[in-house]
Amino acid sequence: MTTVDSAQPASGALEPAPPTHTVIDRVLEALAALSLVSITVLLFANATLRFLFNSPLGWTEEIVTGLMLWLTMFGFVLGVRRRESITVRAFVGRLPLKVQVWLKLATDLVTAVVLLHLAWFAFQYLTEFGSDTTAYLRLPRGFFTAALPVGALAAALLVLVQLPKGREAILRQQQEEQS
Repeated sequence: MTTVDSAQPASGALEPAPPTHTVIDRVLEALAALSLVSITVLLFANATLRFLFNSPLGWTEEIVTGLMLWLTMFGFVLGVRRRESITVRAFVGRLPLKVQVWLKLATDLVTAVVLLHLAWFAFQYLTEFGSDTTAYLRLPRGFFTAALPVGALAAALLVLVQLPKGREAILRQQQEEQS
């Protein structure tokens, strides 16, 4: 298994990203980093207070669980944006180029449909249970579970927007392997 659809063309030089793509990537990266740092600090503080004073913070699990959902979706959307996916090239690489292109198109379409399906059911879940509150902090759970429909919808839209680039990515990969 290997990662495909990298941002590098066959020449090895980085393609210049449009400014909006760079801003989107940087914002997603910053939000993911902030989530990860927050999770780490909260868990460290909770463990320290538990060990030193036998007085853990009961609400950390609520915040950490919610932030993990957002962190997962930030990372997932970043992976989709960068077209970093896992494929089994031992199988796909043996197929004729035309079949590879059609297979890529089909899998991207199925991926988009599945993500839209997930977004729809996550939205329904959010509207049904989003107003429930957490046990300790009494925060609406919808703040955390909103990560699921938002992330799934964003990823589905990105997959659909990137459909035309699928063929170029396969051709670029073929050229890289030949050189």
